[in-house]
Amino acid sequence: MAQVTLLKVRIDQRGMQFPEFEREYRQVAAALLAETGDRAFRGVTVSSLTYSRWRDGQTGRPRNPAPAILERMFDEPISALLSPWSGERVAGPSEQMPDESDLRMTARDAHSHATEAAAQVLPDLSLDQVEDDLVRLIRSTDSTPPHQVYSQGKELLGLAKIMLDRTQVLSQRRRLYILAGEASALLATSAFDLGSLPVAVELVRASALYGQVSEHDALQAYSYGYLAVLAYWSGNPSVAVQHVEKAQRFGGVGATGQTRLAAIAARAYAHLGRAADAQQAILASLQDRGTTRDDVHDDIGGEFDFPLDRVTMSNSTTLLLLRDGEGAEQSARRSLDLITQGAPTTTPRVVAAQARTDLAMALLLRRQLDEAADELRPVLALPREWRGAGLIDRINSVRAELVSPVYNGTPAAAALAEQVEGFTAVAATRLLGTGVTRFAIGGPTSS
Repeated sequence: MAQVTLLKVRIDQRGMQFPEFEREYRQVAAALLAETGDRAFRGVTVSSLTYSRWRDGQTGRPRNPAPAILERMFDEPISALLSPWSGERVAGPSEQMPDESDLRMTARDAHSHATEAAAQVLPDLSLDQVEDDLVRLIRSTDSTPPHQVYSQGKELLGLAKIMLDRTQVLSQRRRLYILAGEASALLATSAFDLGSLPVAVELVRASALYGQVSEHDALQAYSYGYLAVLAYWSGNPSVAVQHVEKAQRFGGVGATGQTRLAAIAARAYAHLGRAADAQQAILASLQDRGTTRDDVHDDIGGEFDFPLDRVTMSNSTTLLLLRDGEGAEQSARRSLDLITQGAPTTTPRVVAAQARTDLAMALLLRRQLDEAADELRPVLALPREWRGAGLIDRINSVRAELVSPVYNGTPAAAALAEQVEGFTAVAATRLLGTGVTRFAIGGPTSS
């Protein structure tokens, strides 16, 4: 007849069923083998029938090595485990009165864990330095070629990830998640300029996720806006509209960020042929910005900024997509005028080159070949490292117009088309050994 044993009481206290019992039995046997070297413990297991007989006291003392394993599992002598339970309440391990050694061990464990946690705190100055280096790099994109931005940004992203492994302070981790998101976004712009659209998409998705983890609205808005740009470059303008509409729903985005999103939306609508929506978005991008700010588009600025010269240049590209040559010419000229009015040391050479190429295209649409050639002359002299994807796409559009039936048989157009072909053959987009499938006029820098 089955009887209640102390072993059964202990098993019930721990809520063990046979699978858990058998698994722990094998683990303890393996541990004893490692400790003693006794081969009796090698490959030891237990059947469900034996388990039931031990638990119900239907057997005498089991054969070796079972007693040693059971004693290690339950910290009781085998004779007590297999004896009938007297009916007195048996205190489980958590209910037993702790002795002095238990108290000291608990205190030592707590102190050791606290010491380890305290060691996982970074000096704030270290974080400050990485943040300063990243901001400096983001603000230098007008003077630092894309391949150098990518190399330096990759190093800073690596530092942020290493630091995340070295701190458990929540405020520091949030700073590092934001830093990693900003670095990923910057790397995405560089990867795109270097001709790798898939890499750019993956990096900006990482940026959006870092923004989500850190609950940073402005970073998420920037990232989704950039995903919209990459979507219409991939030939998915409908997806681009979805991304930009999601970006516009984030709170905490300043006037500059809202202006940028309006310009991106205009381009996406133009690709879909939604001329009225594109024109409305252009008007929204030119409205008074107001004074609201955020710490991505405004406080960091640089590549994340979207000044009026970039707005008008982006709008000229949108108007070209709508085949509005006159409007595109006016917008491109305004962009170049604003750039000329700026300090010489801060002239955005890529923005200027893109605006000038848009202007040349607008002039070609109006059959002004000589004037277009004049505008392209400084563009075609641009060094290789500055010939990014956004510019290459624009100038390829110019070449397509030059070899169209409109200019067929015109020697000057043929000669200019040949110069453009030579320009694109040696470009930054080829530094990674990749190319970009032409779809959109204009890239992230222009958006």
